[in-house]
Formats: sequence, structure tokens, C-alpha cells
Amino acid sequence: MSSPAPSPTPAPRRRHLLSYGGGSIAMAPYFLISGSFLLYATAILGVPPEVAGMIMAASTLWDAAIDIPLGWWSDRMRSRRFGRRHPFLIVGGLASALLTAALWSIPQDMGPTATILWLAVSVIGLKTAIAAFVVPHTAMGGEIADDYDGRMVAQGYRGAFQLVGMILALVGSNVFFFRPTADYPQGQLNPHVYAPMGLVCAAMVLAATLWTVLGTRTFIPKLQGGDREHESLRSLAGAFARDADLRALLLMILAIELPFQLVVALGGHLNTYTYGMSGPQIGILSLAVLLSAALSQPLWIRVSRRYDKKPALIAAVFLAMLGFVGGPFTHVAWEWFPLTPARDAVWTLLPFQILAGIGVGAFSSLPYAMVNDCAQARERATGRSVAGGYTGMYIFAYKLGSGLSIAASGWLLRAIDFDASLPAQSAHTRYWLAIAPAALLLVGLPTVFWALRGYRLSRADFGRDS
Repeated sequence: MSSPAPSPTPAPRRRHLLSYGGGSIAMAPYFLISGSFLLYATAILGVPPEVAGMIMAASTLWDAAIDIPLGWWSDRMRSRRFGRRHPFLIVGGLASALLTAALWSIPQDMGPTATILWLAVSVIGLKTAIAAFVVPHTAMGGEIADDYDGRMVAQGYRGAFQLVGMILALVGSNVFFFRPTADYPQGQLNPHVYAPMGLVCAAMVLAATLWTVLGTRTFIPKLQGGDREHESLRSLAGAFARDADLRALLLMILAIELPFQLVVALGGHLNTYTYGMSGPQIGILSLAVLLSAALSQPLWIRVSRRYDKKPALIAAVFLAMLGFVGGPFTHVAWEWFPLTPARDAVWTLLPFQILAGIGVGAFSSLPYAMVNDCAQARERATGRSVAGGYTGMYIFAYKLGSGLSIAASGWLLRAIDFDASLPAQSAHTRYWLAIAPAALLLVGLPTVFWALRGYRLSRADFGRDS
């Protein structure tokens, strides 16, 4: 006997969108791992660097591999009480909170084997829990809103709060927990702050989970799926060949992430050795990018509404390139602005960081709304639910590009003769720390636009839905 058709539900109001978007703060542990895991594992727990690196690599590969199956599973979930997405939000959110507390509270008096085992299990388990939350949550944004522009608005709220979670994790950890003390002038080396930091982050995850689950429960009837069929996992895997619009988005994000993550991965080296900046000065530039990205969401909603989503995304690419490429070229290659004193360089680099942040902000929402549109078009043509699977495929492509890029960062450092044993790098190395990642962004730009040429969906394709 087939499930009953979903009950009609009202269009999302602002409180619903705030509740939906607020769930993205649950990604804070993911960003905390990105910023502090290797230092915590090596300097605090005494794990050999090569072992810590292997754990990080294994967790990244596993994290990418499970995105598509999790999305497919959430499409197939049938629960009269909780719908398709909410069971994953509840389980993923609770598990993320528990594992966040466990990861950052590892006792320092354990033996090396037990420490490594605890570290590996907790970080791999935590990334699994985060993925179980994030993939269905992102897919849900395209389902609580029924219209073409509404999907962009929902993803705009999600993207803004995701960036808030990043700020809380990356900036908050440095400001509130890694403060210098008499015993630890470099606060990040204080072993006593990591467990409280983990508990605070876990509490944020619990609060974000509760907020989004309760605030979106009115949409559970819509998310039950009714009597729709579902793609098989094998059929879903063929979407790359079958769906030209989805394929264009997957290739686009892969082409962007490969060079872009080099900029992120080597940003600390660039700011430290080329620009000669202190921690607070680096924090100002980082906050400028993240805050402008979060605040740009209303801008991209308006631009996409007026000019459509693909033109808006193309404009965002140009803005991001202008910021990330313009800063290094104007300061290092062309020497338009002096690098000393560093406090002055902060202010001349700041406009480029803001431009980059505005461009990056679009990538927190626009492509996800476009993936939602691809899923909606597929569901109309076949009657089969694919929103979770399509979202999982996009996140997989994003993580694949990021992982490959991060792995390549070590090779790039070797190619430009970076020597970690030296307190200062050669002029050759300082130059290429700035120019090599920026140049690779420019080299990859034609591939990005070539990929986007294959994306054909527009507002006109959705008729009354637009």
C-alpha cells in the first residue's frame, strides 16, 4: 500500500528560513577540525606528524565517499512522524555533539596506541555524523520552498549561517580559547583549553540541531515523500552522464576547488612569510573574507532574482578572482603597495579580501540552489526523488577537489623551495607563495567557464514554479 500524499504546507516564512538556515551552525566542528586538528594531534597529544596526517587523509577520503550514499538514503527514508530528512538531522546532530566533545577531550596520559585509536575513531566518526546532518539538511532547502527564487532564498539563509559557524569556529577559538597566558604565550599550545573548547562547540551543535528540527517540523508532511519512487543507487551514479546540468555544476566546482584550496591551504604561509603579519593581523583579513561572505547573501538573492542564477554565479567568479588574484599581484608582482610595515599592508589588502569574500559568499548558496533546481527538474520528468542524491554528488565533487588540492599543497611548497627549518624564507620563495596559487586560479578560470556553459536551466524552465 502506498504512502499517503503529503499534506499541504504553507510557504516558508522568515522564522522558518531562520530555523532552517541556523542548522548550518552545526558545521562548526568541521571547520574546527580544519583549523586545529593537526596542531592538536601533534603538539598537544604527541602523535607523530605522519600518523596525524594519515588520520586526516583517511577521514577526508571517507567523508567524501559517504556523501552520495547518505543523500540517496535520505531520499528513500520513509517516516510518517519525522519525514525523510529530519531523522538524519536528529541522529547526525546528536552524534556530532557527542563526538565533538570526545575528540577534543582525549586524556594526555594515555599510551600512544590508545591515543591514536581514540583520535582516529573520533575524527572519522565525527565527520560521518556531520555528513549525515549536512547532506539531508542542504537537500531540504530545495524542498521547503516550492518556487525557483524560493530555493535560492532558502540556500541563502543556509549559506549565511554556515559562514557564521565558520567564524565562530575559526575566529572564536583564537579569540576566546587560544589567548596568550604567562605559561603559554602562544595560547594554541595550552593543553587545558581544548576540552572546554570542544564542550562549547558541542553545545552550539546541540542548539543548532534543536533550532532547525523544531523550526522546520511544520514541513515534515511535505518531506514524507508521498508515493514517489526513488532512484536506485546505481541509477543515481549514472546522473553524471545523464544530467548535463548537474554534470556542469560538478565539473565547475571541481575546477574551482582544485586551485582555490591551494590559496586557502597556503594562506598561513603567505601571510606569515611574504606579508610578515602577526596572528591578530591575519585574523582581521580572515574575518573580512568570512564576514563579507555572510553579509553578501541578500545581494546574491537579489542579483539571481533579477538576472537569474547562472549569470549571478559567473559574476561571483569574477569578484572572487579579482580579490584573490588582485591582492597578491598588486602587492607582490607589481609592487603597487608596500608590504612593510605589515600593519599598513593589512589595510591595503583589506579591500581585496572583502571583494573575495563577496564572491565566495555566492558559492555558499547559489550552486546549491542550482543543484536543487536540477533535482526538481529530474523529479518532474521521472517522478523519482533525487534531491538528497544530487546534493550528495555535489558535496562529493566539492570535497574531492578540496582533498586533491590540499594534498598538492605540499608538492607546491617543495617546488618553490620552502624550508620549514628557516625562520625566514628566500625572496624567491616569498614571491611564489603569493603568485603561484593566484596564477593557478587564473589558469583554471577557462575550465570553470567551459563547465558552466553546459548548464542550461533557467527560470523559464520552471513555468509557474518561477
